[in-house]
Amino acid sequence: MDLRVKRTLQLIQEAMIGLMGERGFERTTVRDITERAMINRATFYLHYKDKYDLLKKMADGMLEELSRSMELPPGFRPHELNMDEDSPPPSFVRQFEHLAAHAAFYRVMLGPTGQPGFSARMEAAIQEALYARSALAQPNDRELRAPRNLIIRYCTSAHLGIVMQWLEEGMPYTPHYMAMQLKRLHLLGPTRLSLAADASVEPM
Repeated sequence: MDLRVKRTLQLIQEAMIGLMGERGFERTTVRDITERAMINRATFYLHYKDKYDLLKKMADGMLEELSRSMELPPGFRPHELNMDEDSPPPSFVRQFEHLAAHAAFYRVMLGPTGQPGFSARMEAAIQEALYARSALAQPNDRELRAPRNLIIRYCTSAHLGIVMQWLEEGMPYTPHYMAMQLKRLHLLGPTRLSLAADASVEPM
């Protein structure tokens, strides 16, 4: 993509997110967006049909990036999950790095002025990634200690909740730290972590 076009699209999208955070989507107009981005309306319509098309393309693109960040590499094997090692999965780190790079977008979209249904779409993306990990770790449903659908739903809700809390608090911890805590919660659960004597806060 031409660098000038890329910069224009970035300005439009940043304007949209800023305005949505201030007044919500319904009260934001194309005129507001173009004025904030300091471009003319003709330029806007070269790339988007209207504000609905803009928001859809933004959300679709961001969720596609998020899904890619959580993917396991081709040929990944169960023993490579490193369940017992005290280091975060690279896919978890990549996920939080992606969220940090686009924090303004996710903060608005998951907040009260965001797009209705976006959190459900994001939850579905997380659920798909966690299901793939679960199926790799234990493909036989009969060997599980609880129904897989309950395990995945519980983990997905907790996973998204942690992400939202981190964003709401202004990302006080690094992506690496958050990835490590998320792994511990997945492996140990909240009760064991709450009772563990060595569950001290690590330096960022």
